[in-house]
Amino acid sequence: MYPAYYRVNLNKASNRLDQSVVRQKRRLVIAIAFYFLVIVLVSSLAIYKSIQNYEQIKTLRNTLSQIDEEINRLQTSSEFLSPEDIFTLAELARNRLTWTEKMDVLGRILPKDVTLTGIDYDYQINILIIKGITKVNPRMKDLDLINSILDIIKNDPDFSSGFSNIKFGGSDRIKHLGQELISFEISCLVG
Repeated sequence: MYPAYYRVNLNKASNRLDQSVVRQKRRLVIAIAFYFLVIVLVSSLAIYKSIQNYEQIKTLRNTLSQIDEEINRLQTSSEFLSPEDIFTLAELARNRLTWTEKMDVLGRILPKDVTLTGIDYDYQINILIIKGITKVNPRMKDLDLINSILDIIKNDPDFSSGFSNIKFGGSDRIKHLGQELISFEISCLVG
């Protein structure tokens, strides 16, 4: 019979060591490639964002230059309103008297037997003049009756606001179609 031969690999330990070194080199190459890929992706993203920001800044600069041109055009035109003009207009709007509201309040607060015969405004001295008539009350003096109407007007804050002084302007007793009436006048100084 033939003798059996066995082969013994004495380099087995060195093969494992070589394979370990090859695996470590492969891992190192993969890690370096991964880090390089991450750096490339982050750099690409940063470059993309900076290009976007640059385009946005460019657009905003164009818009700003258009706004500056429009401001310059408006400032040189006669339609320009300065901030002082706007504040003055706002103050005027806040402090103005709305006559329709005042007349509505006046119509609601006056007694039923009082009839307005005229409302006049003197622009030179800023006075609202209210003229009216009322029935004679036999239980009251004429002046007391007019003073009660005057008190009603003065004590209503919706009507009296905006007027610095509300005062009696005069009264007369008149006859109209056989009926005795009191004609009166009340002056309201705007201020």
